[in-house]
Amino acid sequence: IQSHQFTFFVGQEGKAIVVHAAAISATSQQLDALINGGMEESETRCARLEDVQVDDFIRFCEYAYRGDYTVPPWEHLPPEASSEPEKNQQSGSEADPAPEPDIEPIEPVEIPEARYEVTPTRTLSRTTLRAQFNGRKYLGGDGPKALMLEQFEPKSNSGADQNFTPVFLAHARLYCFAYIRLIAPLKALTLDKLHRTLMGFKLYTKRVGDIIELVRYVYSNPDLPDRSDNGQIDGLKNLVVEYIVCEIDWIGRRDEFLKYMEEGGEFVGDFWRLARDYIS
Repeated sequence: IQSHQFTFFVGQEGKAIVVHAAAISATSQQLDALINGGMEESETRCARLEDVQVDDFIRFCEYAYRGDYTVPPWEHLPPEASSEPEKNQQSGSEADPAPEPDIEPIEPVEIPEARYEVTPTRTLSRTTLRAQFNGRKYLGGDGPKALMLEQFEPKSNSGADQNFTPVFLAHARLYCFAYIRLIAPLKALTLDKLHRTLMGFKLYTKRVGDIIELVRYVYSNPDLPDRSDNGQIDGLKNLVVEYIVCEIDWIGRRDEFLKYMEEGGEFVGDFWRLARDYIS
């Protein structure tokens, strides 16, 4: 907090974001060299990052200051008129809620007045007082820290009108930011958040396209490495391929997936290398 301030001009629009130099430089040797390495940027105390979206850089700053970043929101889409209920992979269908039962009014019951006996005053044991003192809690599960941490937790979808493409892509873009700038802890954090989001994601028919957009972004990003000669693939690519193979019985039925497969590319090879081991 006591370090000097440094200004980043972020994105194509060049939005100015002022940060504390020490907080940002501590996350990466690359950024430390930019801020403190004696180059022009360290002299002027400003630098341009045109290849980063403003929202993604703000999440990175959250990570630099707090060790985590806010989970991006999903996009609400207006429901489409349909004669059939929306299905999802987990439940198969959305059942109508059960009708509420009729509740009969309850007649008031007269309660007789209680009678209390007066007992002699006696000295209380300090053991009881100490137990009461030691057991006091002034912050419950919804204290300030718990409320702050809650906003970092990945959320699950609950309806077909919740577009999770912005959520998936925000995690993926921040992973790519961390990959380029060699921030291993942030890479691990983004993978963990994306993994938990995918685990809780309900595959409604209309939301399969959200997964395809995630795969498309990951495999079209030029900053991520191609498959190595020994078949090893990048951590983010490995995560999305594993998810696709796990859910292929549902995703594979969708035209969006078939059309993406027809485009070819490295994903097809990575997908088949994994899928063939699980085909009986």
